Amino acid sequence: MQSEQLPKIAIDLENIAAALAETQHTSGVLISTLETQLQDLDRQLGEALDLENSGHLSAVERSIIDQRISALEHQAIGDTNATLVQIQSTRTGYSDYLQKSLATLRVDGYDQAPIGDLDASGSPSKAEPEGNRRQNQIEAFTKVFGRQPSSAADWETAAALDPHSYDPKNGGVPANIVVGRIEPVPGQGVVRTNLFIPGRAVLDPQADIPPYHNNLGDNRGFSPTAGPEASRVSIYVDYENGIIVARQNPSIDEKTGQIRAGTPTISAVQRSNGSVMIKYSAADPFSPGGEAPAKALSFDVNGTIVIEPTAAGPRVGGTVTNFPAIEIYSDRPGASTTTLAQAWPHFVDGALGPAAGLWWHKPIGDQALELGFNDQYPAPKVPALPHPGHGPSAAPIAPPLVTTPPGTYPLGTPDNAPQIGIHDPVVMLPPLLPR
Repeated sequence: MQSEQLPKIAIDLENIAAALAETQHTSGVLISTLETQLQDLDRQLGEALDLENSGHLSAVERSIIDQRISALEHQAIGDTNATLVQIQSTRTGYSDYLQKSLATLRVDGYDQAPIGDLDASGSPSKAEPEGNRRQNQIEAFTKVFGRQPSSAADWETAAALDPHSYDPKNGGVPANIVVGRIEPVPGQGVVRTNLFIPGRAVLDPQADIPPYHNNLGDNRGFSPTAGPEASRVSIYVDYENGIIVARQNPSIDEKTGQIRAGTPTISAVQRSNGSVMIKYSAADPFSPGGEAPAKALSFDVNGTIVIEPTAAGPRVGGTVTNFPAIEIYSDRPGASTTTLAQAWPHFVDGALGPAAGLWWHKPIGDQALELGFNDQYPAPKVPALPHPGHGPSAAPIAPPLVTTPPGTYPLGTPDNAPQIGIHDPVVMLPPLLPR
C-alpha cells in the first residue's frame, strides 16, 4: 500500500460510516413510525373487540364491528409490509454502496483480515463432545437435587440444567441458566416452553464495519422433540421435582464469528392450586449498549406464561411478543407428549422479524389463566357530580373493582435456587348497597 493512498482510504471509510449512520437513522424512523401506527391500530382493535364482546349488539351492529376488525387487521398487515419494503430498499441501497466502496478500497490496497470463530473472550472455542453429554447432565442434576436422575422427568430437567453446548455452531460457549423451586404437583410432568427463531438468521444492525450483522437463528419449525439447546430461550417447569429451569442459549454474530450468551431475566409466582405464572425477558447480548438498554426499551423477547395443573393435564395461557415463534409441550408420566400451545410470528418471520415483531404482544392459550392471578379491591369512591335531570342517577350493575397483578419472585443460580413464593388472589368485594 502506497502512503499517498492512505488519505483516500480514510475518506472512503468515513463515507461508509456516514452512509451507515444515515441508513440506521432512516430505518429507525421507519420502525418508530410503524410502531406508532400499530399501537393506534391495536387500540382501535381493542375498542372494537370490547364492543363485540359486550353482548349488547344486534346482528347488524355485530356485522359492522366484524367488518371494522377485519379492516383494521388488513391495515396492520399493509402498514407492516409497506415499512418492511422501505427498510429493505434502504438496506439494499446501502449494501450496494458498501460493496462498491469495498471494491474501491481493495483496489487502493486496503484489505480487512477475516475474523475467525471466537467466543466472548476472543479465544477459539469448540463444541462440547457428545460423549460427555450424559455425565454432564448427571452432574448438573446432582448439583441441584443431591441425587442422580432416574425418571423421565429427571432426565428432561437434567438436560435443561446442563449448560454445555453440543451444537458446533455454539462453539462450546455455555448457556446461562436460572432456576427457582416451586411446590411439586405429582403427575403433571414437565411443561417445556421454547422460544425460537424460525429462520437461518435475523438482521442485527451494529454501529461498525461491517454494519449489517446477522445473528444466527434456530432454522426450524415446531418440534415436540426439540431439546433445550434448539431455541434461543427455553423454560422448563418440572412439576414432579418442583423446579423451574430457564436458559438462554448462545447468540452467534455471523459477520464476526463472535459467540455470546445473554442472561435471561425470569421471575415467577405460584398459587396454592399449583398454577405458576412466569414473567420472562431475554435480549440479544450483541444489542448496542448491551442487554439492559434493550430490555428497558422493550426491544427484547418478553411475556407472561401461566401454567395450571388439572386432572386432564396442564393448561397454558398468557401474553407474548409476536416474535419469535413459541411452542409449549407437556410430558406427563406414562403419557405421550401433548402440544399445549404453538404460535408462529404474524406478518414477518424472516430476517426482519425482530424489528417487526418485538414491539407488540399477542395472546396464547387461555388468557383467563393470567387474569386469574390478579387481586381485586374496591375502587376508590369518587363523589358523584350533580345530576342535571329530575330522575335518579343510574346505578352501576356491579360494584367497581380495581385489579392489580401479583408480585413475582426472581429466579436465581442453580447452586442457590430460591423458593418461589405462594400467592392466592385476594378478592375483596365492597358492601352491597341497601335496597
